[in-house]
Amino acid sequence: MGDAWKNFDLAGGGLQSANLRLAALLRKRSVACALLALFPLGLHRAYLHDRRGAWLYRAGTLLGVAALVAGLPLAAGLTLAAGAAFAIYDLVRIDDAVARVNKRLRVKVYLSQSAGAPQGFKGHYTDEQEPTGHAPGPTTNVERSSRAPSFAEQEKRLRELAAMRKKGGK
Repeated sequence: MGDAWKNFDLAGGGLQSANLRLAALLRKRSVACALLALFPLGLHRAYLHDRRGAWLYRAGTLLGVAALVAGLPLAAGLTLAAGAAFAIYDLVRIDDAVARVNKRLRVKVYLSQSAGAPQGFKGHYTDEQEPTGHAPGPTTNVERSSRAPSFAEQEKRLRELAAMRKKGGK
């Protein structure tokens, strides 16, 4: 099927709509690496939603150029070399940064789909009917409450049922 699904929009609030929005938002490693070539401008950091890091690259570049214009070639060289060292560090860590940004985008898109279940929603069956549609079995000393029974309560109920079977079977 390839990327043909990206051309269809059923205009709903479902999973397909979320996937279309996500596909448009996801960051690509190749684009981030290409923008890393322009590291003095910090474009790769801006692409990965790191505004502070982008502005630090730009400020470092401006500081280095200002030192060069002021006649301080050693300071300018050290500043630009530090920027290049940070760019190499970013190159090594670019996969992690892209994965981190994409994970954040996925969470944002998928959690913004709907408000979720209404307050107090417990499924499409009543307390008198089990999820399978059968009437509930006899209850013995097990309190009906809105919470799920604990492990100890479940074990106690199983022991009681086993004891009832033994009495009825003999």
